[in-house]
Amino acid sequence: MRALYVGRFQPLHWGHVKVVEWLLTHYDEVVVAIGSADKALTPDNPFTPGERLEMFRRHFGANCRLLYCTVPDTNGPSSHWGSHLRHWCPQHHVVYSNNSWVAAALAYWGVEVRPHPHYGDYSATAIRQLMAEGNPRWAEMVPPAVADYLKEIGGPQRVAALLKRQ
Repeated sequence: MRALYVGRFQPLHWGHVKVVEWLLTHYDEVVVAIGSADKALTPDNPFTPGERLEMFRRHFGANCRLLYCTVPDTNGPSSHWGSHLRHWCPQHHVVYSNNSWVAAALAYWGVEVRPHPHYGDYSATAIRQLMAEGNPRWAEMVPPAVADYLKEIGGPQRVAALLKRQ
């Protein structure tokens, strides 16, 4: 059976990693759906879909049980998002998300959405805020390979510049 895990992953952090690892213990394959794929270089979505895919690759490597897709927002009726997920992602049997909007949008299409466990007190919003403040503690909240990659692409400086412009 195949599960789909949806999120924005702005950036990928230890909480996300633990959910993926948990899903891999329960399913043959896991599809990671990178949401808001049409949004990038904004305070809430500072990283591009390609950069977010690279974060997963840097941490998980070439795990053949993980599949990836990117899903744009509908920029219109929320009820259309379920069709976007079907169009942009490989077939899956169940979706995991703790986001009530995702659950409602997919329930409209008859898609089963289950909650996943929470691991730690990780928040991509908090990580971005630490980056913007120049606080190096952000790097402890993401896998080392992700921290290295974000430094490589100037992620903390980008986040700081984007938040400054708000």
